[in-house]
Amino acid sequence: MPTVKSLTGKRNQARHVVATALLVLAETAALSGQTTLRDAAAAQGLHIGAAASADEYGPPDLLMNPSYAGALSTQYSELEPANAMKWDVTQPTQTTYNFQPGDELVTFAEANNMRVRGHNLCWYQQFPAWLAPYAASATPAEMSTLLQNHINAEVTHFKGAVFAWDVVNEAFNDPSGSAVPGLRDSIWYDQPGIGQTGTGYIEQAFQWAHAADPNALLFYNDYNIEGPGSKFTAVYNMVQDFVQRGVPINGVGFEMHITTSGYPSAAGLAQNMQQLAALGIQVHITEMDVRLPVGSNGLASAADLATQAQIYQSIMTVCLQQPNCTAFQMWGVSYGDSWIPSFFPGYGAALPLDFNYNPTPAFNALLAAMRTPVPALTASGVVNSASYQAGSVAPGEIVAIFGTGVGPDKPAAATLTNGLVSSTAASTQVLFGEYPAPILYAGSGQVNVVVPFEVTPGQDVNLTINNNGQSSPPVSIPVAQAVPGIFIIGGTGSPQQAAVLNQDLSVNGPGNPAAAGSVIVVYATGGGSLSAPVTDGELPTTLINVANTTLTVGGQPATIDFAGLAPGFAGVLQINATLPNGLAAGSAVPIVLSISGADSSSQSATIAIQ
Repeated sequence: MPTVKSLTGKRNQARHVVATALLVLAETAALSGQTTLRDAAAAQGLHIGAAASADEYGPPDLLMNPSYAGALSTQYSELEPANAMKWDVTQPTQTTYNFQPGDELVTFAEANNMRVRGHNLCWYQQFPAWLAPYAASATPAEMSTLLQNHINAEVTHFKGAVFAWDVVNEAFNDPSGSAVPGLRDSIWYDQPGIGQTGTGYIEQAFQWAHAADPNALLFYNDYNIEGPGSKFTAVYNMVQDFVQRGVPINGVGFEMHITTSGYPSAAGLAQNMQQLAALGIQVHITEMDVRLPVGSNGLASAADLATQAQIYQSIMTVCLQQPNCTAFQMWGVSYGDSWIPSFFPGYGAALPLDFNYNPTPAFNALLAAMRTPVPALTASGVVNSASYQAGSVAPGEIVAIFGTGVGPDKPAAATLTNGLVSSTAASTQVLFGEYPAPILYAGSGQVNVVVPFEVTPGQDVNLTINNNGQSSPPVSIPVAQAVPGIFIIGGTGSPQQAAVLNQDLSVNGPGNPAAAGSVIVVYATGGGSLSAPVTDGELPTTLINVANTTLTVGGQPATIDFAGLAPGFAGVLQINATLPNGLAAGSAVPIVLSISGADSSSQSATIAIQ
């Protein structure tokens, strides 16, 4: 095993000196007069970071630039060495290690209450000059020893200072062009490899990293996995296998080096994140930038910046919606230290801070995403607005949706557009699948809507709420033929007085009972299918029937005279029925509505009979 030599001498002494200098620089360069990305992310329970540079390739040392150091420490709570912990820096010869640039970044992070993500331990490129010739003649056993020693030396050196490592980076091919889907060729896999088949070398690297620091989180990191496809599937299958067999993997990093035309849908990214989260692991956005065409001055057009901002906001929103997305990291601090212009001539302007460390539209979009609460709801918070029973929904049913951030802070009532109840209220929209629901009421904690008639009984539908530009994670809700519920007058508890009119159209109640044999009018919702087509949000002006309806009062069947939509009301059912003769008098006689085999018995609704 090679001797570990720090080329900086006494690490602790260096840390003290550098920390003092950098604290002063960070304090004097702090961006003032605005909310920082760091503060906004902290309020969301999220770490936000950037790839950072020290003096890994010699002067200039960016950390000595007050503007750079100030932006890095003020805007971000996390940093990742862009190059300072890669092989070409950390192991300049086979028997020596250089951890000085990494130490400098760790010192900076500690001085500014930031955490450090290590990057990376095993990659197919960016090697020191000696490594490729060595691999050309080495045996797999020798390569295995070399990799193990390197991982052990680096992880041990930074133990306790690095909270997470990208253990293996970009191990899978892109399935395009001449590339074959699967693992890419590398000195660690097959040229000559370390003597493992398939993903065995990746697994071994994770095992060695875990042995060196059992407390560090271990990630696999890759690009072009942000949308569904064969590359993501290959990564997912590997991670699933590792998790099932107890291999110490804690997360997957999504690099997110993208263009304005190459970003997959937010739904695709959310789907991939959720698949990984379901395995019980974390996901990080690790290397985000969105490159744009730029002029000779390195600046992009206003239109392209606006599109870029939308992409940043969209991806941040997806991350905020996924509880297992715990870090969001840019690949660089500003336009001036971005890798994009060097690798993609004619492109740049890829980050949220410009050449002068001023905020760009992307910066403001990230702030907007983090400042706006992401709507949050659960299936159990979707209830029949009459019975307040959760479970299934039915076409045309009025439902109440409870959650946080689901509607505007200032409550909004229903409005009419072209004679129909509008599917928007303030900045809120509710979607059942692709169909917008008419909104009867919208507040920050509750939204009442009419389920669109287009939903299909017997299937599940995804319910999503959009509020203030933020979308809730979809919630799957079963759709039933009918979910009848009788509206209640007054408070809660059991029994409950049903919303019923007596024959003279006065309100039924203990002080105003109905006579046996008289006609009553019952108001309900959740009837499902209708005898004639109804447009979502329509206020019916003609009688439209609901089939397969029965009503029992005191356990005896009432005679249905009409059962259908209440004229002038969206989603409300009206049942006109004649009470059976011989009903026993009582102030709380049970009344049960049944439609298409489903009934309202669970809500204990009652009427008064004289």
